[in-house]
Amino acid sequence: MKTKEFIKMLQEADPSGEAHIRMEGGIPRFAELKPGYWDGPYSYLDEEGNWVYSSEGNKVDIHCLDRYDYVSDMFSTYRIPTWEEVRSHFKFSLGYSDNSEREESSLSEAKEAFEHCTEMNQRFRREGEERALDRAEKGWTWFQNKLVDDTTLRPNIHHYYTWTVLDENGKDQGSNLHNVEAVYKSGLFERHDNGVKEGYYQWIKK
Repeated sequence: MKTKEFIKMLQEADPSGEAHIRMEGGIPRFAELKPGYWDGPYSYLDEEGNWVYSSEGNKVDIHCLDRYDYVSDMFSTYRIPTWEEVRSHFKFSLGYSDNSEREESSLSEAKEAFEHCTEMNQRFRREGEERALDRAEKGWTWFQNKLVDDTTLRPNIHHYYTWTVLDENGKDQGSNLHNVEAVYKSGLFERHDNGVKEGYYQWIKK
């Protein structure tokens, strides 16, 4: 189906444009135009009703948000919410006299996602801190660009992506979450304005 046909179908089904969309896979989040060959082929029904699997022309991917993705977006390695906090973002307006069963079913999926995301991020945190401490013992050094303090930069990429990270041999290992997050966020390291590298702070194990 082409986008113009999809739009027409929606307009015929709901001329007001005020109804909410229900799609298998979750809540529509955004649409993305791509060449047909990108990220694999797509399917459509041709004028004779044949199922066509194609990589030609262009396609629009409609990205959906499911419960797992919604819960996962609330997490980061150093930001793990409580279940009560996650639960508070799920609202119900079912209009049935007895809707507890539907609410329980919806929340059970969210709780499962919460437990998985909690375990995963705790593991990422533990592994990151063990890695950073081991590297510090080996002689790695971390320098963070002082532009991290510039509040006019939005987003400020200097929190994670413009560090100089040197291994024990003095080779730059790159600036990314894997190499700097635990140093920056764990509380096991502290920032020094010691002038060792001009324009940079040095992060040193406490």
